[in-house]
Formats: sequence, C-alpha cells, structure tokens
Amino acid sequence: MSTVNPLVKCSVDQCTHWMPGDQCMAAKIAIYNDERGGQSASSADTQCKSFHAGKGIGDYAGALHNANIGGTAKAAFAAGTQITPSVECYVDNCKYWKSGNYCHASAIEVNGAHAAKTTDTDCNTFAPQ
Repeated sequence: MSTVNPLVKCSVDQCTHWMPGDQCMAAKIAIYNDERGGQSASSADTQCKSFHAGKGIGDYAGALHNANIGGTAKAAFAAGTQITPSVECYVDNCKYWKSGNYCHASAIEVNGAHAAKTTDTDCNTFAPQ
C-alpha cells in the first residue's frame, strides 16, 4: 500500500470535489484507462473515475461519501496545507503505476476544465513505461 499520497492539482472545476486553488477534496481518486481504447497511449486516454458533476445541491450532497473532510478542514485553517487524496491508478502501463494499483508520482495533475462527464477528464501526469 502507498504510504505517501501524491499532491494533486486538479483543474476539473465542474466536479463536486474541486476546490479553489485547483485542489481536490476527495478522500480517494481513481485513475483509469479511457473506456474506448482499454490501454492508454497518452494522457488523453486516461480519466478520473472519481469525477462527479456538480450541477446542483443534490450532486454535492451525493458526493459526501468520498469527501476528505479532515484534510479540507485542515487546509482551510493551516496556511500552505495541501489536501492530498489517496490515488488509485489502474493505468498499469504508466511509469508511475505501482503494484496494488497505486500511483507513486510525487504529484499528479488532473485536467478537465468544464468537464461534463468522466471521459472529459485526463491524468496529465501519465507517462508511458
């Protein structure tokens, strides 16, 4: 099991877990291969399966099961604190993939500004082995 969570920079501003400063308040995110190809050749072939579209109050309430409440509260009151969700990675041809489906990069970047669905998100840190 991973002992250190990567820093996560996330520009998926339509997700219920997105916070200003491009932080992710999810407790856990999961990166998968894009469903169309089955294997990733570029970051565009990856997706954040933890994406949950934030269209209304019901969406935000429904996303609470995966909220990093402790990390979010700490970040709100401790200047310079970064929320670090755990990262599961199922993209086994990425050089940062680690046995047990963990990401061993020190930081990752998830992109998808104005995303409407999971396939609109990408792990920009993906690098083929």
